Amino acid sequence: MDSPLSDLLVLDLTRALAGPIAGRLLSDLGADVIKVEPPDGDLTRATKPRQDSMAVYFVQANVGKRCVSIDLGTGDGRDLFLRMAERADIVLENYRPGVMERLGLSYEALSAVNPGIIMASVSGYGHGNVWAHRGAFAAAVQAETGLTADIAKRRDTTPRNDPVSQADVYGGLHALAAILAAVHHRDRTGEGQAIDVDMAESTLVANDMTATNLRDDCEVTDGFRSGSNWPPCYQLSTGRWVTVTADPMVEGAFRAWVRALDRPELRDDPRFATMAARLDHGDELHQLIADWVVGFESAADLEKAIGLSTVLVADVRTAQEIRDSDWAEDRGAFVDVPLKPGGDPVTVPQSPWRFSRSSVGAVPRVGFRGEHNREVLGRVFGLGEDELDDLEHRGIISDRLPDWKR
Repeated sequence: MDSPLSDLLVLDLTRALAGPIAGRLLSDLGADVIKVEPPDGDLTRATKPRQDSMAVYFVQANVGKRCVSIDLGTGDGRDLFLRMAERADIVLENYRPGVMERLGLSYEALSAVNPGIIMASVSGYGHGNVWAHRGAFAAAVQAETGLTADIAKRRDTTPRNDPVSQADVYGGLHALAAILAAVHHRDRTGEGQAIDVDMAESTLVANDMTATNLRDDCEVTDGFRSGSNWPPCYQLSTGRWVTVTADPMVEGAFRAWVRALDRPELRDDPRFATMAARLDHGDELHQLIADWVVGFESAADLEKAIGLSTVLVADVRTAQEIRDSDWAEDRGAFVDVPLKPGGDPVTVPQSPWRFSRSSVGAVPRVGFRGEHNREVLGRVFGLGEDELDDLEHRGIISDRLPDWKR
C-alpha cells in the first residue's frame, strides 16, 4: 500500500525534541525526511543510555529519517541547502527566531528558489513578540504557562518539574497539524507559506484545565468540578498499584465508593458529608478506601467489586510492562530499530495510526550523523562524486560513524 505523504520531501533542521517529533511523525506518514545536522550534531546524540554508539533517546525522535550533516555557517553550506530546498516540499526548523535569517535561509530566501515551499518554525514563544528571543526547554515553557504550578497544586506540593517534556511533545504535535494544513492549502492554491508554531500556546491548548484556571471560582467545592480527573492510586494485596477513575472528593464518585465499601454511614459522617468537608479530610477518606482496596488481588477483581461501567481500574504499569502486554503485541504498539548487525535493536513506540488503505508507521532505520550524505546528496539531489569529494574535503559536509559502521 502507498503511504499518505509518500510524495513529500522534508528537510528537517531541528534538534532536541519538539521539531524532531514533528519530523518523525511526517516520516511515519510516509514523507521522505532528511535530517540536516550541523557538524556538532543534534545535542540528544550525546544522551544515555546508548546502544551500539547510538543514543536511545535520539532513536525514538528520529527513527525513519536519513541523516546528512552540512555546515550551514559557511556560504557553500548555505548554497548547498538552497539547492536542496529547490526540490523540497517542507523545511522544518526550531532555532530561536532570527537564526534562519542570519544563516541566509529565511522563508523569503527559500521561497525565492521554491515558491511552493512550506517552512515550519517551532519555537518556545513564537516569532515577532516580546518573548520571541527567549530560549525554550520544556521545563521552562511548562513553568511559564501554568502547567508546573497546576501539577504542584494537584499534588499539594511545592512546584516540581515533570520529568516528561510535555511542552516539546505538544509543540511537535501541533506543528504536524499545521504542516498538514499548509500542504492541503498548497494543494488547493499552489501557494507555499511560513508557519509559526510555539510551544507555549501548544501547552496552553493541551492543558484541559487552562480555561478553568483562568477563573476566580476555579476551586469548586460542590457538584462536579472541572478537572475532577484526579483519580487516586491504591495498593492491592499483591503490592501492585492501581488507579481508579473515581475521585472520592466528588459527590457522584463518593456515593459509588460508599456503595462499594458497603458503608452507608459514611454519608452522614460530618467529615465526609459535603465535598468541602471531604477535601478537608481527604487523607482520612483515602485511607478508608485504601484499607478496603488492599483486600483485592487484581485490577479486574476490584473493578468488578465496584460494579460501575463508568469506573475503571487500571494497573500502574512501567513502559517495559506495557511493551510485554498482550495488547502491545496484538496492536503492534512497538517497533524494533536495528543498529549493528547481530546486535540488539532499540525498541521505540510505534505511531498510533492505522489506515485502512494506506501504509503508515515508523520505518525501522536511524542514521548516525552524516551517514547518508552521499546517498541523499547524490541520488536525491544529483551531486556528482567529484563535487561530494570536494565538499567533504573542505568540511562542508561531514560524518561521524562508529568504526563498525564504516
